[in-house]
Amino acid sequence: MRIVSLLSLLLFANSVYAQETFVYNDHSKRDPFAPLVSSTGIVITYDESLSVNDLVVEGVVSDASGNNLAIVNGKIVKSQDQIGPYTVGTIFDDHVEFLKGSQKFVLKVKKGQM
Repeated sequence: MRIVSLLSLLLFANSVYAQETFVYNDHSKRDPFAPLVSSTGIVITYDESLSVNDLVVEGVVSDASGNNLAIVNGKIVKSQDQIGPYTVGTIFDDHVEFLKGSQKFVLKVKKGQM
């Protein structure tokens, strides 16, 4: 009986160690298991890994003198502000231009969000 138990234990241990190690594929998104707050209480931002598809223009505030502001991903930004690797370009009434190096991206204001 002891030999059967020992053999089954060895076979089980061998099968556990023979399995491949699981590697999480984040698909270029933020790892959901990564902490949002550091041990010192500071909010950790992962803005450098933002893609243009992650940016959402939620609204635009414009005035007569052309000092427009935009709400992007819940943050109020003005022209020349940085959001991750992107620089806010010109802010229009219905869209915002973003610059990354020599590339220009135009994002329209999302309508009908509640």
